Amino acid sequence: MNITDKRFLALLSIILITWAVVYQQAILGMEAIWSRSDTFAHGYFILPISIWLLWRDKEHLLASKVSATWLPLPILAGSLFVWLFSYAADINVLGQLSAVISLICLLWLMVGNKIAWRYKFPLAYLVFAVPMGENLIPQLQDITAWFTVFFLKLNGIPVFVDGLYIQIPTGMFEVAVACSGIRYLIASIAVGTLFAYLTYNKTYKQIIFILFAMLLPILANGIRAYGIVAIAYYSDMKYATGVDHLIYGWLFFGVVIMLMFYIGGLFADKDVEEVNDVKQMKPNINSETAIHNRLINGKHVTVFMLLMATWAVFHTIPVIDQPTTPRAALTGEAVKHSLWGITFNDGVQRSHIIDNKGIETFRAVYANKQSQGELINHNNVLHNPDAWTVVESKQVNVDNELALIVHLRNIQGVPASYIYQYKLHDYQGISSSNVKFRQAIQSLFRQSDYSEINAAFMPGKVNIGEAEPLLLNALEQLLAEGN
Repeated sequence: MNITDKRFLALLSIILITWAVVYQQAILGMEAIWSRSDTFAHGYFILPISIWLLWRDKEHLLASKVSATWLPLPILAGSLFVWLFSYAADINVLGQLSAVISLICLLWLMVGNKIAWRYKFPLAYLVFAVPMGENLIPQLQDITAWFTVFFLKLNGIPVFVDGLYIQIPTGMFEVAVACSGIRYLIASIAVGTLFAYLTYNKTYKQIIFILFAMLLPILANGIRAYGIVAIAYYSDMKYATGVDHLIYGWLFFGVVIMLMFYIGGLFADKDVEEVNDVKQMKPNINSETAIHNRLINGKHVTVFMLLMATWAVFHTIPVIDQPTTPRAALTGEAVKHSLWGITFNDGVQRSHIIDNKGIETFRAVYANKQSQGELINHNNVLHNPDAWTVVESKQVNVDNELALIVHLRNIQGVPASYIYQYKLHDYQGISSSNVKFRQAIQSLFRQSDYSEINAAFMPGKVNIGEAEPLLLNALEQLLAEGN
């Protein structure tokens, strides 16, 4: 069957529409992130770029014959299960990745192994549409801080570093999320991968340039951060601390990208166009797979069954409506003002109280799957990261299960400490990823519908040695009250 056959195009359209219906939430979620985030705005261009890459070879593509293959079916089935798991656990990025992987598998299944292999890069490039990579921000912040301090010392500028806070004689700087360089890194990898594909024939050259596109923005961002601090130091904090900070960052990144392309161009394969022309010659029709007489075969039926089964299971996962006003989970004097900064919103229960010793206790209860809100979410934090720096953390046992004590210090040097533990069904512990996994399993298999976070906080009125037993006792009482 020719790829331009109307029957094939009709069947392909039906399968793609079915895919879009199954993954509607994931697709809309990706677009929403593209529209509001500068880091992932490039997502709008990924599909058009992939289509353009296919259209460059349109003579071969339009003359090709298709033959459905079983090979991607196991990957497709796994991807659909990941979608169900990610939906149950509210892991949006995993569901969005599943959507793209499933799309690639469906196209591969429909056109066959030979065509899919020829156009493997345009298909694989679709993965860059998934807004992922923000989990690297803490590591990038640490790397940026290290580079900044290293270059400041190399330049002879006095510097003191405390976590992500960098102090020089003229002022204090924090390596914030915006300073991590994540948007530069993701954009550089996406553009660098495309450049490598279009510029080099040899695989090792492509891999080397992609690695170069990963490492260069990390180094460049460290130099950029150092430059901001150095400019502020030599200008007595007059420059590179306000809007010019951001302008300087984007201008610097533009220069880095041009430098990356220039260096990459020096090693470009001179015969790349000629090789591409040879690769893209019209196919020998006689060597292509024979035309199948039946339009719909077992492979297509299996795909429809997998998609429909996923859709059916999707609607069996219980979703609990988030109440307008969360029900109180604790009794006592409510905290009116807290230095802590713990934030867990949209739960079905939420309470924050304080005792006569000044110890604050906090509990938030969530359904494993809610119409709005979730226990493990980047907006839910155990302390305000803009106000506090973690000095030390220590694992302890509460009810024979792990809890974590965290010691903090703010920019004024004021200490504080808190302890926390997650609890759901048969699990108590400190691992947010473990909680996510168990929430999904419990939702899929209807083991339990609710999870909670319990925590206690003490301002720095006593030393660490005295704070720990008080926090342990507070958490033990809190858990006993919840049983």
